[in-house]
Formats: sequence, structure tokens, C-alpha cells
Amino acid sequence: MSAAQKRLYCSLPLAISAIFAALALPANSRSAERLVLTTEEYPPYNMADARGQVTGISTDIVRALLDGLGYEYEIQLLPWARAIAMARTQVNTCVYSMSRTPEREALYKWVGPLVYNDWTLFARSGASRPAHLDEAMNMRIGSYQGDAIVAYLQTRGHQVDVAPTDDVNPKKLLAGRIDYWATGRLIGQYRLQQQGLSGVEPVLNFNRTEMYLACNRQLPDEQLRLLNNTLQTMEKKGQIRRIYAQHGYTP
Repeated sequence: MSAAQKRLYCSLPLAISAIFAALALPANSRSAERLVLTTEEYPPYNMADARGQVTGISTDIVRALLDGLGYEYEIQLLPWARAIAMARTQVNTCVYSMSRTPEREALYKWVGPLVYNDWTLFARSGASRPAHLDEAMNMRIGSYQGDAIVAYLQTRGHQVDVAPTDDVNPKKLLAGRIDYWATGRLIGQYRLQQQGLSGVEPVLNFNRTEMYLACNRQLPDEQLRLLNNTLQTMEKKGQIRRIYAQHGYTP
């Protein structure tokens, strides 16, 4: 046997041991790859701060979840329609904060809920205050492209004025171009404060949704279980409540 053959022969047990050691690692350590996380400007859940860093309640929950598991990831702030399309079509991509609706159920794998979101009608101060959503049936309701509220209202027969982004809707409401503005209660209040607008107020909470981290369908099931189990542990330990408190809210 040549010297080279002896070296090869001696190295085989080490190589085999390395293979078995790799197979013995937890599934998340072996198969987790760098994740791309997409989201939109939807404060106070996800938004860019003064330095351009993505922050917000949902963002901090997602960061704590992935950091705790040792994932590598990047977060991209995008128009909502593009953000949800990327998670649907690109491997190792997830989108948040996504309302989990019947129409979307089969398109993604779901981690959560991360946060809760009250859907609210805002109106000009002094306008009629509907007691039920049906009382706004013949009114123009403003929302924006890609938001789950649009489909919710349209399937119930409401007239929805769909804008490219949600931040234009408060001024459309004040200008009388829409009768109501439908959005999340917290984000509506945030946008009014951000834009320095008055004369608009919430008049009806018409639905409560849970918002999730929605991942591409090719995410392995073992990773999905690990993410959901870890998130539940964070909830039990009070970590999510503390993140809400850091932003000045209560879950």
C-alpha cells in the first residue's frame, strides 16, 4: 500500500464520523438558511426609524425569535403587494405582519400569531357613527392595495376605494373623497399623529385579526414547528408583552 493510499485509508473513519455528526445535529442547525424577511411601512408594527432601520412591535418580536434561534436574516421594507408576492414565490422568504385569511391560508406556512390588529373605520369628526358595518354599505370606504381589509369589505358588498398606499387615505377622508377610512386602529392613530392631522377619529371596530410571519411554502415543517414552539415559549415567559411595553402599548 502506498503512502497516499495509507493516508486515504486512515482518513475514511474521520470522514464517516463527520458525516454522522452532521446528521446528528438538530434539524434547524442543518437546514436553516439565510432568510429574507419582507414587510411594509405599517406602524407601530413595522416601520423605518430615523436612521432607516426597520423597527416596530412585530419587527422586534421577529428579531427576538430569530436571534434566539441563531438564524441569519435580512429585512426589506417594500410596497405591500411586492412584499407578499416575494414570500409566495421565493424560497427562504417570509413576510410580516400578515393577516391570516381564508384566501391566503394555503399560500404560505404560518408562524404566529405575532400580534393582534383591530380593523377600524375612521371618519371625519362629527360624521355619523355606524353601530354596525352594514350601516356603511352605501358609503365609500378607503383602503389600500394588497391589504386584507379590501377583500373583507368587497366580499361583503362594500364599495372600496383602493389607494396605492395607506398614508394617502387620511387626507382623502378630510377632503371628502371617501366617507370612511378602514385601517388598523393603532396604525390609523399613528398616521394621524405622524401627519399632524386632526378632525379624524375612530368610529367603529369591525373586526379583530391576528397577524403572522408568513413563509414560503417550501419552508421545512421541522423549522415551522421550531419557530412556532419558540414563539409560544416567548409568550409564556412574558417576552412579547415586554416588547409591546417598550413601544408604549399593551397587547
